[in-house]
Amino acid sequence: MTFSMIARCPETGAFGGVVGTSALAVGNRCLRVSHRRGAFLSQHRTDSRLGDRGIALLDKGLSADDAIAQVVAGAPDIEWRQLAALDAEGRAAIYHGRRMYSIYSHSIGKDCVAIGNILANDRITDAMVAAFEAAPQAALERRLVQALAAGRDAGGEILEPLHSAALRVTGPHGIDRCDLRVDSAGEAVAALEALLAAYGDQEEILRLVALEPDSVSVSRALFEASIERIAELGLEERFPTARRRDSWTLRD
Repeated sequence: MTFSMIARCPETGAFGGVVGTSALAVGNRCLRVSHRRGAFLSQHRTDSRLGDRGIALLDKGLSADDAIAQVVAGAPDIEWRQLAALDAEGRAAIYHGRRMYSIYSHSIGKDCVAIGNILANDRITDAMVAAFEAAPQAALERRLVQALAAGRDAGGEILEPLHSAALRVTGPHGIDRCDLRVDSAGEAVAALEALLAAYGDQEEILRLVALEPDSVSVSRALFEASIERIAELGLEERFPTARRRDSWTLRD
């Protein structure tokens, strides 16, 4: 019912993950990532607390094997779950619960691991890893989305179509490079691909807005529209933007 991948970029320290499923709103429950520390997946009758526990252990410096072992040891219903971890050194570990009844698989590649359950065949995760490894120079987020698309094209899950998908990649200063979610769509992977394309280069601007807000100019259209609305409502004394116009740098 779900197939996913976690991966890292050893040059930047970024960790990321991508996930798709026929269920709704998958982005809030399966994937956890931490910059320079690791990534953790928890799926199949998902208990999102397992992901929280797993990423906390990776944050403490535990290996992928040890993080998985501790999560498994502390979860009473673990035989329903499917887990994967990727640690700071790029080492992967997985766990498949014995109560999983469907076709499931995992594949480990260079700086990545893919897992899936309720799959249409046992080649899905192999296709994902192959797609990820085929584009080593591409940005991590694009490699991950390409991997998800490859999993879909290899057969995906039994209960097509995929209705939700999510992508997250970490960045420095505690600010993600991207955190994009398609919560309900007719073809979620295509929607996620389109969302990433539309997102484009906004990551750099959003990072500057957070870290150096004075360096980012204000949209002239938004600025003038705000002044006009303030005047329409007679709120000039409360919001004296027009009188302080020189306080902002505008861009067309």
